[in-house]
Amino acid sequence: MIMNASFIPRLWARISASWKARSVTSRVLLVGVGVILIAVGVSLCRSFRAAPKALERRLYGEEIGRNGLRYKHGAHIYNPETGTILVDSIEWLHIAPGDTIAILAKNHRRAFINLNTAELITPLDYDKAWQFACDRGIMSRHDSLFIFRRDGSQVNTTGLTARNQYEYLFYQNSLVLHVDYDHVGLLDTAGCWVLEPVYSKIETCYNRRLYNTRLGDECIVYDYNLKPVLRGAYKAIEVDWSEGLIATEHNGIQRLFDYEGKLVYQVIYKRIEPLDYNTGRKDKDGDDIYEETDCYIYVDYNGKRGLMDKHYHVLTPPLFYSIEAQTKHVFFASFGEYSDRFGTLIDDHGKALR
Repeated sequence: MIMNASFIPRLWARISASWKARSVTSRVLLVGVGVILIAVGVSLCRSFRAAPKALERRLYGEEIGRNGLRYKHGAHIYNPETGTILVDSIEWLHIAPGDTIAILAKNHRRAFINLNTAELITPLDYDKAWQFACDRGIMSRHDSLFIFRRDGSQVNTTGLTARNQYEYLFYQNSLVLHVDYDHVGLLDTAGCWVLEPVYSKIETCYNRRLYNTRLGDECIVYDYNLKPVLRGAYKAIEVDWSEGLIATEHNGIQRLFDYEGKLVYQVIYKRIEPLDYNTGRKDKDGDDIYEETDCYIYVDYNGKRGLMDKHYHVLTPPLFYSIEAQTKHVFFASFGEYSDRFGTLIDDHGKALR
């Protein structure tokens, strides 16, 4: 519809006439109602604009714990219901997935904090800290370790000496602990030695639930109940993730055991390689002619090489990085590679030549 140019003046004339026809009381009431409606509208607009800002002020940072507290990274922990800051001047907070006990760093010190209450459960008086595992957390002060329960109480009042280790986490209720560079033991959650710190090696094999250890001249593999699975005066025992236990004798021969310590194969090899030598003759195309020697090269589990005859009898231990034929009966066996390469000459019986 096209609006006539005289429409607005005529509408205004009608409103003016209607207003004049009303009583003074009616006029006052209409003005009052209008003022009230305007005030309500202004108030509602302000509320709608302010509500998101208030919500934003109350809900910032990361929710922590189970009681709705929040943490602003590198700043503080606060209660969003009251706006109260509960812990301030935080350097950082380490929270393990799903845990309600965290490591708090403040003023270059460490403490454990309960994320449900924002209360420190230990004094803020430690140099380093590691997250809880098996309901035990560990902190250090002046190179001494202290073990804590989840309520903040200490397992050991006297600090434990530890060296040569960057991580302290309990696993299967046990902690591998190096007391110095040459000795390591196994602690339980009560802080008692279940394996005294007289071992030179304790490795945790997580996927097979085993401890691979060395005690003096003996290699011992324990299960998590500390029952010996395999032990002997081997040069080394390695726990293969899928095949079993590889025991290496001092002469380099390797044997395969299953994960319960039962012998599977008396001798094992990674592969067998042919050993050819250059005859010094040329073919019709001018290429060198190579022929087989009377020996093979075998490669062990660790990639070292040894010599065996055509009947697969071992002639040398797997001591070498490489074996190269010089003639049909003489071989150069090297102990290193590149700039570290050196070696010796051996014959096809495995005997060293002088």
